[in-house]
Amino acid sequence: MSPKRACDACISRKVKCNGSWPCDTCRNAVKRVPCTYLRPVRKRGPKARRVTWGLDSDIPFESSSNGSQGWSSLDDVLDDSKRAREIQESYMPRRISKRILAPIIRLYQEYSYSVWPVVDTDVLLGDLDDIEPEKISNGSKYLACLATALCAATMAQLHLAPVVDGSQILDSSSMAQACLRMRGSCDSQGEDLDISSVLVSFFLHVYHAKVNQRNSAMMYIQEAISRAKILRLDEGSLQESIDSGLGSHLIANKELVFPLLWVSERGWALHLGLSPSCLDRPALPDLEDYRDADIHVQGLLDLVRLFTAFDQISVRRKPSLGITSATELTEIENKLSSLCLSISDQVTTRTADCHITREWMRTIIWQEALSVGLLSSASFADVMTFGFPAQVGHDLLQALRCFSQSDLLPLGRDQLLKCFEVANSLADTVLLTSLSSPPGFELGPQDFLHALYQKLAPFLEQDDVLNSILRTKTAEVLVMTPARLLTRQLGDNGFQGHESGKEKGQLNNSSSSWK
Repeated sequence: MSPKRACDACISRKVKCNGSWPCDTCRNAVKRVPCTYLRPVRKRGPKARRVTWGLDSDIPFESSSNGSQGWSSLDDVLDDSKRAREIQESYMPRRISKRILAPIIRLYQEYSYSVWPVVDTDVLLGDLDDIEPEKISNGSKYLACLATALCAATMAQLHLAPVVDGSQILDSSSMAQACLRMRGSCDSQGEDLDISSVLVSFFLHVYHAKVNQRNSAMMYIQEAISRAKILRLDEGSLQESIDSGLGSHLIANKELVFPLLWVSERGWALHLGLSPSCLDRPALPDLEDYRDADIHVQGLLDLVRLFTAFDQISVRRKPSLGITSATELTEIENKLSSLCLSISDQVTTRTADCHITREWMRTIIWQEALSVGLLSSASFADVMTFGFPAQVGHDLLQALRCFSQSDLLPLGRDQLLKCFEVANSLADTVLLTSLSSPPGFELGPQDFLHALYQKLAPFLEQDDVLNSILRTKTAEVLVMTPARLLTRQLGDNGFQGHESGKEKGQLNNSSSSWK
């Protein structure tokens, strides 16, 4: 039920509020703000009682009336705080039935397991029952917390619509709140650790990253890293106590839990410009043991190999430790470009993840070279030239040509930020360099930028800021590009020249002139 008053944020900013929770103003804000109703309601008019007395009376004594007035105000504050808590608790689901959770978990298995291959959904669904957050027991807390955290991350990542459970409407936020409530009531100090509790922190990171709560996302992934280290998951071998824990039977590919956390923190820290908390590389399991493993496990190992090759930059981007040698940067870029992915010929979400991550890393290397003044038009290394972003844009388009929107959707905001970085660097390069019309109908950097924007457009709709930046730059590039119609010789029947049909629209044959 709506509180029928303005939220704290709208009161502070003095803007209109519709009184819902969260309100429309806070939900649609460019910078996400917490929508709370904790501020006590202040009465209209004078904020203190006007004391009057007769002409014949003296100034009144400080009697108990003032004291009673003070206690009355305190009661008002306590009542308002209680009402605010009731408002927030009204959005906490009292009961989450299995019939609501099961379809979401199956969607995770179908679409998101390739990205996070760490939950055994068959076991989870077999043990799952209706969840009552207020009555959770220690025996079922691992199952309930993992199920709600997984559903919160999956609903947010896949843009799933809210579901109706009786009189309740449940969305990703409701699932996350239920998970946090149960986790706080059962293990508020984090003493009772289990491998499933590590994944609860990880999925809370995924949820907060998707809703663009960047600091919270960073804290949860670092919490997951810390919990995993306490359990010694970073050592690459599972202890018997971990493998026999209460929630361990819910986890698939336990040896890959820490590598998944490692690459997730590396990527998110780079987005925020922060240093990762874990400086050591993960101890990977023997690759021979996973040679016949499913493609999703192989894809995660490929991603770890990419970050391992890139780790020299991702950890040492501070000025005191930065890499200033063109030779070193070129060698790292060559390692990334030549790294053979074991799943490169498969059309899976994880394959797209690896391709996007590789081109994003190459873009960061180029940005690093640009920041220290190593770029030159006469350089023999492509990564040291000003036109390198065009080559990266072409390679990214070439890699993603077979992937549909549904293939890319499970990758979430992390991959959107990576693609934006590639496209934005390309746009800046085109805008800051002189443009010339490509010969014939060959494709140029502006065509790559336009194609990248159209590929990202369905996902940019979820972020007005990124969409506005890239859309504006792409439009400016297209307007500034010399019109090909005006640079061609016109005959009576249109363009003259025999090469137009041969060269038109061939993306994979056009990159040589832009490298």
